[in-house]
Amino acid sequence: MLGALYAVLQALRLGLAWRHRPGEGGGAPSVTVLQPILSGDPALAETLAVGPDQAHGARFVWLVDSDDAEGVAVATRLAKGRSAVRVVEGRPPRDGENPKTLKLVRGEAHATGEVVAVLDDDTVMPPGGLERLAAAAKTTGGLATALPTWGRAPRTASEALVAGFVDGQGASAYLAMARLGRTRTINGMAYAADARALRRAGGFAAMGHAVTDDWAIARLFESAGLPLLQTAVPARVAVTVAGPRQAVRLLRRWTIFAHRYVGANLDAAMALLVLLPAVLPLAGLILALVSGPLAAGLWLLLLAGRAALHRRLVRGIGGAGTAPLWAVVAAELALPLLSGLALWRPSRIRWRTRRMRLDPDGIRYE
Repeated sequence: MLGALYAVLQALRLGLAWRHRPGEGGGAPSVTVLQPILSGDPALAETLAVGPDQAHGARFVWLVDSDDAEGVAVATRLAKGRSAVRVVEGRPPRDGENPKTLKLVRGEAHATGEVVAVLDDDTVMPPGGLERLAAAAKTTGGLATALPTWGRAPRTASEALVAGFVDGQGASAYLAMARLGRTRTINGMAYAADARALRRAGGFAAMGHAVTDDWAIARLFESAGLPLLQTAVPARVAVTVAGPRQAVRLLRRWTIFAHRYVGANLDAAMALLVLLPAVLPLAGLILALVSGPLAAGLWLLLLAGRAALHRRLVRGIGGAGTAPLWAVVAAELALPLLSGLALWRPSRIRWRTRRMRLDPDGIRYE
């Protein structure tokens, strides 16, 4: 019975995801890419260099804190000889300020393109991906967001687990909800906004001290009556995951932010397409283990089949799809455990070199 419910929900979710392939046509507009930078990832230089090298015609504004010596050094070195790149330094965030929002407000003053794009410093767009995202934003006159996918072959078991989480959940959930007209937030790692629409929404400064900047910018556009478009353009995560502790810390942080969004936007569609599919894999495995090894094996086979279909979806939209099937299954089984872990001290997170406390009135730095 539980297996049938899981299969039906996953078939519904994947079916909706496959059918939601919004057009991204239109000419290529001029683009300014704002890229907030924080040191602490060994692959920072490698990842930053990709954007300007393959996004021809786009201007990049690299935004870095003045007290981040390593970040300043990396950005300054890579910007040499690249006329399309500008490095902008600014003061570090104060208590109450979102570090990413602070950088984006600063960078907006240097945005001259028809489209303003935001790209995290651990994210790589595939060839042509930025242009497609920008064209979608310009065509709709609103904000277009990319899909999170994993960007390279995992180098450690911990990195494989994170890859399994990204490639096993994101694409189908975002696309299925969009198909039902439930796009209420965005993927903050890569999005593009029509510049005039961004000004109409109030600009990045209008996000204030919101902790979840991706949800905040989505609310601004929604409040202004401007469209939010979930595209099928993949954005590839390229963060380094050195070991289990870092993997758990990263996944816990993502889950804490997801809890905040789900808690404020829970409806029947989200319950059926996001929450239930997250709980059933582990619950089903526990019940199958009680029934015996044959039942457990059949349940794991069902999970592996779903993982293979989801990976095919990721590859179909242009994602690398490099997460091994065992990692996708393991990440799916770990979701309820991660959700429980996120309930422990949910106001405390760590982002690379920064420890933060998430207070109602903003972020406090420890």
